[in-house]
Amino acid sequence: MAINFRPARLPDDEALLIDLNAEYLAFVFEGVAARFGVTLADIFPDGDIRAYLPAALPKTLGPGPPESCFYILEQDGQPIGMGGVRRVRDSVCEMKRVYVRDIAKGQGLGRRLVERLIADARGFGYRTMFIDTSPTLETAIGLYERLGFKCISAYPEVEVPEIMFPHWVFMAKDL
Repeated sequence: MAINFRPARLPDDEALLIDLNAEYLAFVFEGVAARFGVTLADIFPDGDIRAYLPAALPKTLGPGPPESCFYILEQDGQPIGMGGVRRVRDSVCEMKRVYVRDIAKGQGLGRRLVERLIADARGFGYRTMFIDTSPTLETAIGLYERLGFKCISAYPEVEVPEIMFPHWVFMAKDL
Protein backbone atom coordinates (compact mmCIF):
# COMPACT_ATOMS: atom_id res chain seq x y z
CA MET A 1 0.00 0.00 0.00
CA ALA A 2 1.30 3.40 -1.00
CA ILE A 3 1.69 5.91 1.86
CA ASN A 4 2.02 9.59 1.09
CA PHE A 5 2.79 12.50 3.44
CA ARG A 6 1.02 15.25 1.52
CA PRO A 7 1.62 18.82 2.75
CA ALA A 8 -1.71 20.34 3.78
CA ARG A 9 -2.66 23.63 2.16
CA LEU A 10 -5.23 26.22 3.11
CA PRO A 11 -7.75 27.00 1.74
CA ASP A 12 -7.66 23.95 -0.58
CA ASP A 13 -7.67 21.35 2.21
CA GLU A 14 -9.84 23.25 4.71
CA ALA A 15 -12.90 20.95 4.49
CA LEU A 16 -10.78 17.80 4.83
CA LEU A 17 -8.76 19.29 7.70
CA ILE A 18 -11.95 20.26 9.51
CA ASP A 19 -13.22 16.69 9.12
CA LEU A 20 -9.96 15.11 10.33
CA ASN A 21 -9.55 17.55 13.23
CA ALA A 22 -13.19 17.15 14.29
CA GLU A 23 -12.80 13.33 14.28
CA TYR A 24 -9.59 13.58 16.28
CA LEU A 25 -10.91 16.07 18.84
CA ALA A 26 -14.20 14.19 19.28
CA PHE A 27 -12.24 10.95 19.84
CA VAL A 28 -9.93 12.60 22.38
CA PHE A 29 -12.68 14.37 24.31
CA GLU A 30 -14.99 11.34 24.41
CA GLY A 31 -12.32 9.62 26.48
CA VAL A 32 -11.67 12.73 28.55
CA ALA A 33 -15.39 13.23 29.26
CA ALA A 34 -15.77 9.60 30.31
CA ARG A 35 -12.76 9.69 32.63
CA PHE A 36 -12.85 13.24 34.01
CA GLY A 37 -16.39 14.50 33.51
CA VAL A 38 -15.25 17.41 31.35
CA THR A 39 -17.63 18.21 28.51
CA LEU A 40 -16.96 19.64 25.07
CA ALA A 41 -18.73 22.81 26.23
CA ASP A 42 -16.01 23.18 28.89
CA ILE A 43 -13.42 23.30 26.13
CA PHE A 44 -15.06 24.64 22.97
CA PRO A 45 -17.59 27.49 22.71
CA ASP A 46 -21.04 25.90 22.91
CA GLY A 47 -19.33 22.51 22.66
CA ASP A 48 -19.09 22.96 18.87
CA ILE A 49 -15.77 21.61 17.60
CA ARG A 50 -16.51 22.41 13.95
CA ALA A 51 -17.25 26.07 14.70
CA TYR A 52 -13.88 26.37 16.46
CA LEU A 53 -11.76 24.80 13.73
CA PRO A 54 -11.77 27.27 10.78
CA ALA A 55 -10.14 30.00 12.88
CA ALA A 56 -7.77 27.51 14.59
CA LEU A 57 -6.42 25.82 11.45
CA PRO A 58 -3.99 28.56 10.32
CA LYS A 59 -2.26 28.52 13.70
CA THR A 60 -2.25 24.71 13.84
CA LEU A 61 -0.68 24.46 10.38
CA GLY A 62 1.68 27.41 10.80
CA PRO A 63 3.26 29.35 7.94
CA GLY A 64 5.10 26.37 6.41
CA PRO A 65 8.78 25.43 6.09
CA PRO A 66 11.21 26.18 7.57
CA GLU A 67 9.05 27.07 10.56
CA SER A 68 6.28 24.48 10.37
CA CYS A 69 4.82 21.62 8.38
CA PHE A 70 1.51 19.82 8.46
CA TYR A 71 0.74 16.62 6.59
CA ILE A 72 -2.33 14.81 5.45
CA LEU A 73 -1.39 11.15 5.58
CA GLU A 74 -2.77 9.28 2.58
CA GLN A 75 -2.92 5.56 1.87
CA ASP A 76 -3.61 4.64 -1.75
CA GLY A 77 -4.85 8.20 -2.29
CA GLN A 78 -7.29 8.17 0.63
CA PRO A 79 -6.84 10.49 3.65
CA ILE A 80 -6.16 8.37 6.72
CA GLY A 81 -4.46 10.74 9.13
CA MET A 82 -2.69 13.98 9.84
CA GLY A 83 -0.04 15.63 11.94
CA GLY A 84 2.33 18.51 12.03
CA VAL A 85 5.03 20.57 13.67
CA ARG A 86 4.87 24.27 14.44
CA ARG A 87 7.18 26.79 16.07
CA VAL A 88 6.44 27.86 19.63
CA ARG A 89 9.61 29.90 20.24
CA ASP A 90 13.26 30.06 19.20
CA SER A 91 14.66 26.51 18.82
CA VAL A 92 11.44 24.96 20.23
CA CYS A 93 8.59 23.39 18.28
CA GLU A 94 5.42 21.53 19.10
CA MET A 95 4.03 18.39 17.50
CA LYS A 96 0.35 18.90 16.69
CA ARG A 97 -2.70 16.77 15.96
CA VAL A 98 -1.08 13.40 15.31
CA TYR A 99 -3.99 11.21 14.26
CA VAL A 100 -4.53 8.04 12.26
CA ARG A 101 -8.07 6.94 11.41
CA ASP A 102 -9.30 3.61 12.77
CA ILE A 103 -9.25 2.01 9.30
CA ALA A 104 -5.45 2.44 9.18
CA LYS A 105 -4.48 1.67 12.78
CA GLY A 106 -2.15 -1.21 13.56
CA GLN A 107 0.11 -0.65 10.54
CA GLY A 108 2.79 1.43 12.29
CA LEU A 109 1.65 4.57 10.47
CA GLY A 110 1.45 6.65 13.65
CA ARG A 111 5.09 5.86 14.36
CA ARG A 112 6.10 6.66 10.78
CA LEU A 113 4.27 9.99 11.00
CA VAL A 114 5.86 10.92 14.33
CA GLU A 115 9.33 9.93 13.09
CA ARG A 116 8.79 12.07 9.98
CA LEU A 117 7.74 15.04 12.11
CA ILE A 118 10.79 14.63 14.37
CA ALA A 119 13.05 14.51 11.29
CA ASP A 120 11.39 17.62 9.85
CA ALA A 121 11.78 19.47 13.16
CA ARG A 122 15.47 18.63 13.25
CA GLY A 123 15.79 19.76 9.64
CA PHE A 124 14.17 23.09 10.54
CA GLY A 125 16.81 23.54 13.27
CA TYR A 126 14.67 22.98 16.34
CA ARG A 127 16.45 21.62 19.41
CA THR A 128 13.41 20.73 21.54
CA MET A 129 10.00 19.33 20.66
CA PHE A 130 6.94 19.58 22.91
CA ILE A 131 3.72 17.65 22.72
CA ASP A 132 0.57 17.58 24.80
CA THR A 133 -1.87 14.70 24.84
CA SER A 134 -4.75 13.17 26.69
CA PRO A 135 -3.88 10.56 29.32
CA THR A 136 -6.55 8.37 27.70
CA LEU A 137 -4.29 7.91 24.65
CA GLU A 138 -2.06 5.29 26.25
CA THR A 139 -0.84 3.84 22.95
CA ALA A 140 0.31 7.26 21.74
CA ILE A 141 1.98 8.04 25.07
CA GLY A 142 3.82 4.72 24.92
CA LEU A 143 5.05 5.54 21.41
CA TYR A 144 6.24 8.97 22.48
CA GLU A 145 8.10 7.46 25.45
CA ARG A 146 9.77 4.84 23.21
CA LEU A 147 10.89 7.69 20.94
CA GLY A 148 12.51 9.54 23.84
CA PHE A 149 9.83 11.95 25.04
CA LYS A 150 9.75 12.64 28.78
CA CYS A 151 6.94 14.04 30.92
CA ILE A 152 7.24 17.72 31.84
CA SER A 153 5.07 20.43 33.38
CA ALA A 154 2.73 22.39 31.13
CA TYR A 155 4.70 24.66 28.82
CA PRO A 156 3.66 28.32 28.44
CA GLU A 157 2.54 28.03 24.81
CA VAL A 158 0.27 25.03 25.28
CA GLU A 159 -3.22 25.55 23.90
CA VAL A 160 -4.94 23.15 26.26
CA PRO A 161 -7.38 25.04 28.49
CA GLU A 162 -6.13 25.39 32.04
CA ILE A 163 -9.13 23.39 33.29
CA MET A 164 -7.42 20.35 31.68
CA PHE A 165 -3.91 20.83 33.14
CA PRO A 166 -4.45 18.44 36.07
CA HIS A 167 -5.68 15.77 33.67
CA TRP A 168 -3.30 16.25 30.75
CA VAL A 169 0.11 14.86 29.72
CA PHE A 170 2.85 17.27 28.62
CA MET A 171 6.05 15.88 27.13
CA ALA A 172 9.32 17.08 25.62
CA LYS A 173 12.16 15.59 23.61
CA ASP A 174 15.63 16.94 22.92
CA LEU A 175 16.25 16.80 19.20
